[in-house]
This record gives sequence, C-alpha cells and structure tokens, in this order.
Amino acid sequence: MDGAMQLDPQSTRILARLDGPRVPQCADMTPVEARQWMNAFMADMQLDPPPEVGAVEMLAATGPEPGSTVPIRLYRPKGTDADADPLPIMVFFHAGGYVFGTLDGLDSFCRLMCREARCLVASVDYRLAPEAKFPAAHEDAYAATCWIAEHAGELGADPARIAVAGNSSGGTLAISVAAMARDRGGPAICQQMLWYPGVGSAGDTESMKQLSEGYFLTARLMKWSMGHYLNDPSELENPLIQPLRRDNLAGLPPMFLMTAGFDPRRDDNKIYADRLAEAGVPTEFRRLDTIHGFMFMLAGIDAA
Repeated sequence: MDGAMQLDPQSTRILARLDGPRVPQCADMTPVEARQWMNAFMADMQLDPPPEVGAVEMLAATGPEPGSTVPIRLYRPKGTDADADPLPIMVFFHAGGYVFGTLDGLDSFCRLMCREARCLVASVDYRLAPEAKFPAAHEDAYAATCWIAEHAGELGADPARIAVAGNSSGGTLAISVAAMARDRGGPAICQQMLWYPGVGSAGDTESMKQLSEGYFLTARLMKWSMGHYLNDPSELENPLIQPLRRDNLAGLPPMFLMTAGFDPRRDDNKIYADRLAEAGVPTEFRRLDTIHGFMFMLAGIDAA
C-alpha cells in the first residue's frame, strides 16, 4: 500500500462504528439481523435535510418472471417535467452484498446525483438473498433497465442517454446489466458509473493482503454475502458475479470507476479498469482515500 496514504479522521471515526472492538459483525449475524444493523447505520448516514429535488415517485417495472414487478424510485430534478426536453437517466443499484440495503440507504446519494447532474435517477429495489438466490438480483436489475428503456418517453427520459450505476454489489449489478444488454441485444447503455464495485479477484493483491480485515469490508463479510446469494460455490466462477472472469470486454459502454483507497477491492478495481481500457472501452478511474461504502456515508465523510 502507498505509504503516503492516510485515513482521514472522519473515516477513522466511521470505521470505529463499523469495525471497532465489541462492534457486532454482519458476518456473525443472520440476514435479518444484518439488515436491521446495516440498514439502521445507512439511514443514520443520510443527509439531513435531504438534498432537494423536483419530485420523487414510485414506479413498478415489469419483472423477469410472469406477473412479477420490480419497484423503482424515480427522482426528477427541479424545474423539469415529463413533457419537457428528455433528460438523461441513471439506473441505480444500491449496495448491500445482495443481502441488505434499501432505497432509503442511498437516498441522499441519488438526490445529489439528480440535483447536481440534472438527470433522472431510477433507484431499483431488486430482490435480496437468501430469499431470492442468484441470478434473481441480476435479472431484476436487467428487467428494470429494459422497462425504463421501453418507457423512456413516458418518463421524460432520453433513450439514447441511459446509464447504469451502482456501488459495491450494486456496482457489480451495473457491470452485469451493461454486459447483458450487449449480449442480449439491448437496451442501449451509454455509460457505466461505478463506485468500488465487486469485480472478482485477480489474485493475491496488495490491497487484499493488507486491507481484508479491519476496514469494514472484510474477507469474512464477502464470503458471508456470497454464501447467502449463490446457490452453489461453483457459481462464483460466473462472470455475472466476477466480471474479471469475462473473456470479452469489447463493446461495453464507457466506464467511470471510483474506488476507495482503504478497500480490499482497490487493486482489483484498478485491474478491471485497465482491462476495459485495453479492450478499447473509454475508461476513467479515480480513487478516494477513504473506506469501502463511502457513498452511503455522506453525513459522516465530507470527502464523499
């Protein structure tokens, strides 16, 4: 690890709440207990008052199975309406290791993106594990994106400017939706926006060796979440779970990826970004020297 890197005091205080002595660990909890613990923490990390937007509404996208629906929370910037010039839309998938996480836990982030980027934000409430096993979350994410593309005109969205986005496991879903859209003939995705996504392992990296314990996202927590989402350990080899295992990266949408400096996934994120660039995909890679999960910690980490 870069010897010049130093965890800022705000991140250190947040980390003490997540990974300090006598702090309960999600990897030792049941899924229900982990949801209660992490969802309460995420709610406490939302900005108060919430960033102001023009409108927020709940929608129901057609799901991947007959008769099923996928809830979507749509954020609209102030001074816009569905009859005005169509806006770009960001289809967003929240974090949570496929087990926990809610629309509320990333509400501040979605509001900021909507307000500052002047875009529609569609936050997708995909199914969680272990009640819904792989590939349920992935198929929900893809189905919601297809529905948004099909109904872009009604939503006031520009079908030529649909981005997929997500943080942590939600970033993995965004990567997967972009690949599924490429391989299944649509919809057209213009951009991937990713924050510290799970991309799989390229080996025993420095960040994994040095940061897989004591920095919130631990090796145990990653194994715990995969154990609840996957039907069988062999599914860990699937590129939908580990995008680094995808043979063909050409033809994917341009990608922005911001990782965390104190994140065991940091080096794998950089390797994935480099591979996309080598495949001819326009790629921008950034690093913020804080901890994993910083985008749902906006009330505690000013840098985020």
